[in-house]
Amino acid sequence: METTERQHYWLPVPDRTGFTWHRHAFRGKYWDGRPSDTSVCGKPCAMAKPSELDWFQAPTCPDCTELLITEQSGTGNTEQPRTASPEQPDTGSAEGEQ
Repeated sequence: METTERQHYWLPVPDRTGFTWHRHAFRGKYWDGRPSDTSVCGKPCAMAKPSELDWFQAPTCPDCTELLITEQSGTGNTEQPRTASPEQPDTGSAEGEQ
């Protein structure tokens, strides 16, 4: 079985306003200074050198994450994972149990 490993890197990028940043994945080995690119999730992004605070505060794009997990697992299923509904009790914690 032949596998092709795709390289990607993460980079915090600003939205159109420049006030909100998100960490997206991009194809390639590293950011080479280009001013813009399209993220793994298909969003066109303006790119700039992020500060350490940008890395810390920018949330990771869940769509990029899911697409990369799907690619790595080879399942081809791009549906979002199912989470517990509010009606279901949380049985993973002893807190709140009586």
